[in-house]
Amino acid sequence: DLALHMHQTGHVANMHLTCTNMDVSIIRDALQKCLDGGIRNIVALRGDPPEGQSEWTATDGGFTCALDLVKYIRSEFGTDFGIAVAGYPEGHPNAITDLKTEEEVESMSDAERKRCSVINGVTAVCRDEDYRKEMDYLKEKVDAGAGE
Repeated sequence: DLALHMHQTGHVANMHLTCTNMDVSIIRDALQKCLDGGIRNIVALRGDPPEGQSEWTATDGGFTCALDLVKYIRSEFGTDFGIAVAGYPEGHPNAITDLKTEEEVESMSDAERKRCSVINGVTAVCRDEDYRKEMDYLKEKVDAGAGE
């Protein structure tokens, strides 16, 4: 409703859709409401775990990730929407490793050194192998129709 209000008051609205606690019928209804209301920009996200939960799990009959959401939007609505997705230049938060020893810090590749962060003396980094997986996943989302 907020995105529709923004659109109706002259703003460019971007409807943020997450997979969290959403089954297919809720997503379909939301997308149809956007289409009917003139909203054409969708931000497809997996979403965070619901409040009070530490782990994210898919809802029965729902989507497991943003890629599933992008594929669904394209299969059901074609090119009616422009779709944006999230990307993490430093690596997805679930793929960040805290380095516990000096040897681990010294073993970082040049690329890892460029994307690591040090907070309160702890070095955190998305290791190269995990980073490649994240970039491959981002490419899958784009290949499925995000960015169009």
